[in-house]
Amino acid sequence: MDFFVLLISLLAILAFCELFTNAVEWLGKSLNFGHSVVGSVFSAVSTALPETIVPIIALITLPTFTSREEIGIGAILGAPLMLSTLTFSLLSIPAIFRKKDSNLNFKRESLLLDIKFFILNFSVALLISLFAEQLRGFFVIFFLISYLAYLYIVFKNDEGFEEEDLHPLIFCNSADPTNIFIFSQLGIGLCGIVLSSYFFVTSIESVSKIIGLAPFIISVILSPIATELPEKFNSISWVIKGKDHLAMSNITGAMVFQSSFPIIVGLTLSTWHLDERALILGCITIISSIYLYFLIRRGSINPKALSINFILYITYILISINFGAK
Repeated sequence: MDFFVLLISLLAILAFCELFTNAVEWLGKSLNFGHSVVGSVFSAVSTALPETIVPIIALITLPTFTSREEIGIGAILGAPLMLSTLTFSLLSIPAIFRKKDSNLNFKRESLLLDIKFFILNFSVALLISLFAEQLRGFFVIFFLISYLAYLYIVFKNDEGFEEEDLHPLIFCNSADPTNIFIFSQLGIGLCGIVLSSYFFVTSIESVSKIIGLAPFIISVILSPIATELPEKFNSISWVIKGKDHLAMSNITGAMVFQSSFPIIVGLTLSTWHLDERALILGCITIISSIYLYFLIRRGSINPKALSINFILYITYILISINFGAK
């Protein structure tokens, strides 16, 4: 029964994320924002929203301290790991099979901005656990200011709306849906994500006992698989269409968000005491992000180069299973 609840909640999260992200894309068009804002802010934040809701629910509702800390912090740290490793490596698959240019092409400056913000914020988050746990309240303000500064730069440099093929709004199959339909779909999608995340979180603890792995490891592996699926589907679809920048900015923008608000949640609702498993995860995430930074600096990426990111992801999975086995 616990496995069934876990599976159903995973599928429900995916379905409601599709509602939410589809509405967000139309909201971006309605407000006349360009690829940088839609990719790095609107789409990235919307698809990253479940990863924020999952740890909030875990840290507030789970009955035991250990479960709250392990599942909550695992969900917070697992998403950036998957984004910087597995998710990026998946972009290489459709790119390799493109008939013309297989390289990923993009606007270098905006993606470098995303990666720089992420590396700074995520590194600070790891260092807080090692040296400044008592100053968590101060760093909550730091991460908030950091993300607001990031938003200011992205909106300031936005190029305006660029016409593109959008999937029809699910609630209204019209070429020009009204804001009522857009916001209704946004609201239903958000409520569905919250409810589905609650059942998902509560089932993780039971499943971890059944299969003999620590809740932290289950949360690190399963939470991002559920909550990052919209990023992967959207970005892969955009690469197929040749919209490499939109695909990549969707991921890098989500990385910035993940190194801001979910970290704030962790600093506020948990002790933010990261053990060896979490610190190894953090180090692999930083390594993969630095590697991405140097790839992006070239202005074009050979898809084969992203195989390193996949190897880093598998490396952590193997390490975590070794740590998490009871």
